[in-house]
Amino acid sequence: MNALKMLLGMFTFTTIFSLVYLPLVLIILFSFNDGIYFILPFKGFTLRWYERLFQDPTFLGSILNSVIIATATSALSTAIGIPGAFAFVKLHRKTLFSGFVIIPFIVPWLVIGVSCLVFFHIIGLALSMYTAVLSHVIYSIPLVVLILVSRLITLSPNYEKASMDLGANELTTFLYVTFPLIYPSVAVAALITFLWSFDNFTVTFFTIGTQTTFPIWVWGSLRHPANVPVITAASAIVIVVGSIIVYLLESFRVKKGIGLF
Repeated sequence: MNALKMLLGMFTFTTIFSLVYLPLVLIILFSFNDGIYFILPFKGFTLRWYERLFQDPTFLGSILNSVIIATATSALSTAIGIPGAFAFVKLHRKTLFSGFVIIPFIVPWLVIGVSCLVFFHIIGLALSMYTAVLSHVIYSIPLVVLILVSRLITLSPNYEKASMDLGANELTTFLYVTFPLIYPSVAVAALITFLWSFDNFTVTFFTIGTQTTFPIWVWGSLRHPANVPVITAASAIVIVVGSIIVYLLESFRVKKGIGLF
């Protein structure tokens, strides 16, 4: 049995490393290659792709737009998801409400993007970063709810009861008792939502109009083969920064004993 577990573990490790981590490592390595093709051996070490990247105002603008959209999405989704998670726990036997909250989480992003595009056209709302944020919030709220529910169901109701018995009202109890107990999960939900929104291409493509985010910038730049090394450099930066954020997130989650779902 132990040998079988070891074999399955090695198979899983090898598969994930080969299909996920190895391509990411190659992207980082080739971002320093002096050639424009992904072939070995390297032609030489260079930083010129990074220099070209940071001289491109479109790239810098796309990063700024992505950060703005992701920040707004994270803030709105968290603000709406917190009361939604409490309602989910209180009404956990109401399958209709549960399905109402969770369905946007399982609907394909392509369907969400097209649906939002049609909806905004019908109501006469011009596509912009504002509509992109609204669209991102749709699929982000269920994620926030699921993460917070995993914490709320383990939270003893005795804390709130004790606060109420001592004369505190519901708002005071939430601010000074409940929220401090769940804030690690709130932070995790907000950060994951930020990363999801930052990387989203499908929904953003249909709902942002003429403006550009980082994923859309990458998509547009790929039409010109000469831009591939610059895109590689940009991808390497995102991979490194994202990996650091995920590492800190996981360290924080494990330290606090927070479940993702």
